[in-house]
Amino acid sequence: MTGSSARPDGRLNVRARRPAKFVAFGLLAALSAALWVAPPAGAQEGVGHAEAVGDGLPGVVHLTFDDGPDQLFTPVLLDVLDRHGVRATFFPLGRNLERRWGSDEIQDLLNRGHALGNHSIHHRQLTKEHPWRVAADLDEASALLASLSGFRPGCYRAPYGDRNATVDEVAGSLGLVHVAWTADPQEWRNPWVPVVVDYLVGERHDGSVVLLHDRKWLSLHIVEEVVPRFLADGWRFDVVPDCRPPGEREARMATRTPGDVPVGRIEAIVEVSDELSRGVAVVGWAYDADRPDGGLVVRAALDGDRVVDVATTGPDHGFAVTIEGAVTLPLCLWAVDAGTVRHDSSLGCHRPGPVPDWQPPAG
Repeated sequence: MTGSSARPDGRLNVRARRPAKFVAFGLLAALSAALWVAPPAGAQEGVGHAEAVGDGLPGVVHLTFDDGPDQLFTPVLLDVLDRHGVRATFFPLGRNLERRWGSDEIQDLLNRGHALGNHSIHHRQLTKEHPWRVAADLDEASALLASLSGFRPGCYRAPYGDRNATVDEVAGSLGLVHVAWTADPQEWRNPWVPVVVDYLVGERHDGSVVLLHDRKWLSLHIVEEVVPRFLADGWRFDVVPDCRPPGEREARMATRTPGDVPVGRIEAIVEVSDELSRGVAVVGWAYDADRPDGGLVVRAALDGDRVVDVATTGPDHGFAVTIEGAVTLPLCLWAVDAGTVRHDSSLGCHRPGPVPDWQPPAG
């Protein structure tokens, strides 16, 4: 079981109460409205843009990983991202996915809060292919992802980033938006990590997209150096918005049958305070086919190895909880397997997002 090893300062009190639910769900709606806005005119297509947190302040960076999954590096990378409490977007290559991963592995990636995109089956240069072959390749990759995740992806990345109007038209007919990148350290050339860090610092801007690959040790070293540096400078990491298709929650739930491990996701975690207390509000959902009417237990690692039941899901499989006290982050959570015990499902380790200028409605 993975958990935060840091100890919080002060006493923790887990509180699930009605006012906290209204505050948390309202914050979730406000975050969705306040953080993500339409890309500015002339912006690179497929690059998610977040509104600046404040005038001149750092914003959001999107880590993206191509060509996985790798049987060794990808699981290690997921643990590294959890340790830092950040989210990323993955573009697995279909032929690798077919050989190496099943539904449980894909659902684990999604449970932790990451997003998926289409990267084709064969990694061919699409601009050199006949349109019907482009369509066949991308459609097969989307169908493969749907068979494992429950939903077809809403975004894709062309191999080598090579695309033209015809490729875009074919991809668009399949419901796919292209995700380009704004920074490419070319780690496959084995650059010196300090040089990569300096390059990425120079290239970062609100909404920047970093291209990496989850098939090389060097990518892990880059993440270990870059993420803490950016976090210390006030930057946040999130998934590319175009890679969160509508209906993902219901589609993932539909993949579960009795005996399967739970699926879920943390939708928002924000810092909350009033005149009497402070803490974090966590909003999410979790589903286990062995408990189809809700009541699934959600656990959190509060200080070191102390894991506490903090919430149960409602009939709609959602939950909201306020954890009071000085919580050391990132906060790690799990959905407890309700059926024949295989393992609990990690819901990832998370840092709070910014609190928008919003107040809950009266009453």
